[in-house]
Amino acid sequence: MNHDSLRAAADWYVRLGDGQCTADDRAAWQVWYDQAVEHRDAWQRVERLKDLLGQAPQRGSAALERVGHSRLTTRRGVLAGVGVVGLAAGAYAVMPWLAPVPIDWVATAAGEQRELHLPDGGQLLLGPQTRVGIAYGRRERTLHLAQGAMRLSTGVDSQGRPLRVLARDGWIRPMGTRFTVVQSARDTLVAVQEHAVEVLSTGSKFPLRVSEGQRLRFSAQVPGIPVTADGSEDAWTRGVVQAMDQPLAEFLQALQIQSGVPLSCDPAIGALRVSGSFLARDPRRSLATLAEQHRLRLEPRGKAWHLSAR
Repeated sequence: MNHDSLRAAADWYVRLGDGQCTADDRAAWQVWYDQAVEHRDAWQRVERLKDLLGQAPQRGSAALERVGHSRLTTRRGVLAGVGVVGLAAGAYAVMPWLAPVPIDWVATAAGEQRELHLPDGGQLLLGPQTRVGIAYGRRERTLHLAQGAMRLSTGVDSQGRPLRVLARDGWIRPMGTRFTVVQSARDTLVAVQEHAVEVLSTGSKFPLRVSEGQRLRFSAQVPGIPVTADGSEDAWTRGVVQAMDQPLAEFLQALQIQSGVPLSCDPAIGALRVSGSFLARDPRRSLATLAEQHRLRLEPRGKAWHLSAR
């Protein structure tokens, strides 16, 4: 893990825990947290260290003794970031299972799906234009969803290690299950096909249970409420793009990601609302149907397709 990120996470931890913390401080932290996966990893690491040392004072004291000569600074009367980084280094020395776990990143291109077999027997399906990091350590299993969509069918881990999915807006804990996660620019959508998951959004204190047949749309600011799924949430796993009263320009962007074929329309019709189910593997046919429904003109532009008003 990048030590600069860990140092920054520790400093933010101190700053947010200070009684003088303001709404502007929390907003600034959110910007930092959302900037990079490394920032979110570092934040989780600092919180884990704090929890562990609080629950195991004898081990915590040993870690402190190992770093007794580390350079410490104070900030508003409490231990600041460099001191916590020193504590982290000492904790790793006496508790090696806390050391950062290497992350193996896997990415797909537009129009590509990829299925992976995980070390614990689980199966992971990546949607197009998706990036996921796999980090299986001695004590825990973590999947990092940086962008895109994934479907996870969990395995039974012989070591009993807990499993979490870390997304931009929070984390998801599977409970022996199959579920999908779609991360958009606005929020994160979780839908459960089997059993259940727990979801904790970044801004919440308590997780929400999402059961089989339910979905939850949440963001860092809004935890959301579980509702009945309508089946469209995992349409992408079948190569289907569903639109429900969606602006044409937004629909074309989604179909382009799923198909890998460049698609566009005239700005004048970009706000046209469209609905229906469309096959990503045959975007020309899907757009031909759409053009006929809305009296539009479909024309090729090299390897791309363009819609315009008649």
